[in-house]
Amino acid sequence: MATTFSIVIPTQNRAGLLARVVRAFLEQEGVSFELIVVDDGSTDATPEALEALKDPRLLVLRQPNRGLAQARNAGLARARGAYVLFNDDDVVPEEGFLQAHLELHRRYPAAAAVSRLYLPESLGQHPFVRYWRARMEGGVRGRPDGAPLGWGGFWFASLSLPRALAEAFAPFAGYGWEEHELGWRLWRKGVRPRLARKARAAHEDRLGLEAALAKQESMGRMAWRFYRLHPHPLVALWTGVHPLSRAYKRLAYPWARAEQLLRERAWEEAPGASGRYRFLLEAAYTRGLLEGAPG
Repeated sequence: MATTFSIVIPTQNRAGLLARVVRAFLEQEGVSFELIVVDDGSTDATPEALEALKDPRLLVLRQPNRGLAQARNAGLARARGAYVLFNDDDVVPEEGFLQAHLELHRRYPAAAAVSRLYLPESLGQHPFVRYWRARMEGGVRGRPDGAPLGWGGFWFASLSLPRALAEAFAPFAGYGWEEHELGWRLWRKGVRPRLARKARAAHEDRLGLEAALAKQESMGRMAWRFYRLHPHPLVALWTGVHPLSRAYKRLAYPWARAEQLLRERAWEEAPGASGRYRFLLEAAYTRGLLEGAPG
């Protein structure tokens, strides 16, 4: 029987959580699939955890640490399904997840199906977690199944598309814009991301403020890599590398103000914390953007 989905999961040093994700996929029913896990140089118990999950549908690839893009590309090269589904190692699918992806592809044959992710309550109620939950879920809240998500909607944390339309990821030197760069190429080929609302999955993203700021700063630096690959006016405005965008960000999000907020953290428990979190993330992105600018 032909394989419907090739599920590609890149991973590094997340043995316990990875096992949960893999088991959740192996419990999916009604759709044929192969599960390709690419171990990108793990030094924890990942090999042992995968060895314990004996299943003929599970294929484990191991490579030295080469980064997320190369891990995904290695999985894509081995994929044989009609559709390839990229899924991060902290995204745990619910029952009926693959069936929901398949239903959307049948309705929109040339689309990319974006899973409906949510931050589970088990991650807690710290003010930043509440802010991050609202930010992550706000972009799709209220949208119907199949809703178009625009050129920025290619979220490869959990996304599927016909394998015939899939392309390799371009490696970036740090976090940020890697997925959007591939999404930009797909968009220009006519592939449109659509919300697979019934494909629900828990995003076990235990991201704190400091880690989020580091990611945003890296993303600001990687904006220049994206723009060098695609020197298009829309990319310049989207990423903020455009001179006018940089001038605005420099004035609107000064890092000195961000440092003051980081020293005085009592505001996190007060009204208006969401606005300050948003400012801090923008300031971190701006810092990376300005530091990464060509000399």
